[in-house]
Amino acid sequence: MNLCPLCQTNLADKKNSHIIPKFLGKPLFKNIKPGNIFQVNKSGKTRKIQDIPKQDFLICTVCEKRMEILETYFAKKLVSINDYNNRKDKFKIIKIGPNEILNCLDIDPLLFKLFYFSIIWRVSVTSNSSFKNFKLPIKIESEIGSFLNDNLFSSHKNLLKNLSLIKSYPKYHLIVYKNKEAKSLFSGILTAFRMSEDHFGIFTSDMILFFYLNDNKIDYLSELISNKEDGKVKFVLTNSNQWKDINLAVIEHRLLNNKYK
Repeated sequence: MNLCPLCQTNLADKKNSHIIPKFLGKPLFKNIKPGNIFQVNKSGKTRKIQDIPKQDFLICTVCEKRMEILETYFAKKLVSINDYNNRKDKFKIIKIGPNEILNCLDIDPLLFKLFYFSIIWRVSVTSNSSFKNFKLPIKIESEIGSFLNDNLFSSHKNLLKNLSLIKSYPKYHLIVYKNKEAKSLFSGILTAFRMSEDHFGIFTSDMILFFYLNDNKIDYLSELISNKEDGKVKFVLTNSNQWKDINLAVIEHRLLNNKYK
């Protein structure tokens, strides 16, 4: 058994550790009978699965608990985000170029970065074959891991209390897309891969997360909708048709055109 790659102290003893938080994949199985979906490989072959990807001995039990604290918090926040129309005091919709942006007024930007980076890091360090085409450069993976290890705690109280002590964080562009229609006929997909030399994508049933390594490879509009800086947390809203088109375009790109697959 290896050392936990996050704390690098304890043995990586946790079994059945979800690589992407379960609440971001659970809707894929909603109203599906007999409760399975199809996984498609790069050759187009399919197989039935009944849960989103997990891995034994990815991290230690202690670090799993630290991440669970963060994920439980954001699972509850997602309920609020999905109901943003009825929570005017917590959200504000603005326009940036052609994009409709949901500004989250009560989500701490640093807490959001911890959550966002925790997903990126887990997908990068896993050996699960579902995510073998998502692998960060070692230096960046280590930088993000150190940020998480220094700032994740085993209780919600300590997590919030220590946010004010965070003096720096990894400075990368983080863009998140969200279907603004909570009830949609198209739930989305679950995949993650390197889309280009400097661009990574994680696609879930509730969010699409984009991660950019190089400031020089991102356009001006994308900078404006990014969560790189310590400002209001921003979600780019899409309607159901746009959400479906994005996901279908990703499937086509993933299967046919991605030289990093």
